Amino acid sequence: MKNLQFDNYRQVFGFKSFRFFWLGFTLSVLGDTMTRVALTWMVWELTGSAQALGWLAFAYTAPVLFGGLVAGWLLDRFGQRKVIFVDSLLRGVVVAIIPLLNAWGQLALWHIYLVAAIYGSLFMIPLAGGPALVPTLVSKGHLSTANALETLTFTLSGVIGPPVAGLLIARITAANVLVLDVVSYFAFALLLLGVRPLVEKAPQTQVAKQSYRLGDAVHLLRKNNILLSTTLMFMAANLGIGLMFVWLPIYSDQVLGGGSEMFGILLGFLAAGEVISAILVGSLAISVSLGTLICMAQFLAGTSLGLMFLGRTNWITATSLVLFGIFSAPLTVWAQTLRMQIIPETLRGRTFALLRTLMQSTNPIGGIVAGTLLPVLGIPAMIALSGFVIGVPGLLGYRVKELRLGDDQQKHLQSEPIV
Repeated sequence: MKNLQFDNYRQVFGFKSFRFFWLGFTLSVLGDTMTRVALTWMVWELTGSAQALGWLAFAYTAPVLFGGLVAGWLLDRFGQRKVIFVDSLLRGVVVAIIPLLNAWGQLALWHIYLVAAIYGSLFMIPLAGGPALVPTLVSKGHLSTANALETLTFTLSGVIGPPVAGLLIARITAANVLVLDVVSYFAFALLLLGVRPLVEKAPQTQVAKQSYRLGDAVHLLRKNNILLSTTLMFMAANLGIGLMFVWLPIYSDQVLGGGSEMFGILLGFLAAGEVISAILVGSLAISVSLGTLICMAQFLAGTSLGLMFLGRTNWITATSLVLFGIFSAPLTVWAQTLRMQIIPETLRGRTFALLRTLMQSTNPIGGIVAGTLLPVLGIPAMIALSGFVIGVPGLLGYRVKELRLGDDQQKHLQSEPIV
C-alpha cells in the first residue's frame, strides 16, 4: 500500500504542464527564501534594531491585505497562468532594484522597505494562483499529491535557501544574493509558457461571469465551518510565525552567537522538518480525518517551540525548529485538499485569494507586536507567546464538529449546493 502511494509522485510528474509549473514555482520560491534572509540581514546590519525588523516584516506582509483581494479578481478575470506570468516578470524587475542601487552606492533603508512592500502587494498572486491553477493541470485523483508537492516546494526551498543565503551573505554581500532571486523569476516566467490545462475551458457564459464577485467568496467562507475554522486557526498560526521571524534572527545572533550563518542554518532545520513531513503526507494513507489531523498538528507545532526552554544551545534550538516544521507542514496540504472539495471552480481565484489574504493578514501584526514588545519583555517571553498563539487554536478547532469530521463531512456536503 505504501509503495503504491509513493508511486503517486511519479504519476503526478507525468503531467507535463504540472511538471513545468512545479519546477518554475520551486525555483521562484527558492529565490524568495534567499531574498527574505538577505533583506532581513541587511536591515539588521544597517540598524541593529528589533523595531526595524518588525517594520520589515510589516512591509513584507501588510500589503497582502490590499493586493490579495485584487489578485483574486485578476486571477479569475484573466486566467491564473497569464497573471502569474506577468507577476513573475514584474517582481523580477522590482527585486533587481536592490543590487543595482547597492552597486551604485545609492541604497537606503527605505528602498528595502519599498521593495518588500511591492513584493507583499504581489505575493498573493502565485500563492492563490497556484492552488487555483493546479486542479486544471492534474487529474482529480492526484490533487492530494499535487498539494503535497506545493508544500514540498516551500519546504525544500526553506531547507536550501536560508543556509545558502547565510553563507553567501558573508561572501558576496546580502544585496548580491538577490540577483539569484531575479534569475528565478525570469526562469519561472519562461517555464509558464509551456503550461496548458488538461482540458481547455469553454468560453465563459453569462452565468460564469456573474460568479466573479467577492461577495460569493465571503458568503462561502461564512457558510462553511471548515473554511471558516481553518482560516481562523491559520490566522493565529501566522500571527505566531510573524512574532518568530522577528525574535529568531536576534536569538541566532545575540543568544547563540552565530550571526547570519546560524540564522540561515536554523531556518534550514525548520524546513528540513517540513520536507520530511510533506513527503510522508503526500505518500501515506492515514485513517484519521483530515480535520482532526489539522487540529492535532497545529497544537503540536505550537508546543514544539517550548523545547527551547530546555536550554540555549544550537542543538536544542534546531530540534525544536525541526519538530515545528514536521507538525506545521501538513497543515496546508490537508486544508488545501478539503478546500478544493468545497470551492467551485469559477470561484477558486477569488476564494483562495480571500482565504490566503486573511491568513497572511496576521503576519505583519505579529511582526509589529514582536518589534514593540521584544525590547520590553525579552526573547523568552516572545518564544512563549509564539507557541501559545500557534498551538491553542488547534485545541479550539477540534471543538468544531464539521472540521473534526473533515473529509468525512465532505461526503455529505458534496450533494448540497455550495453557493
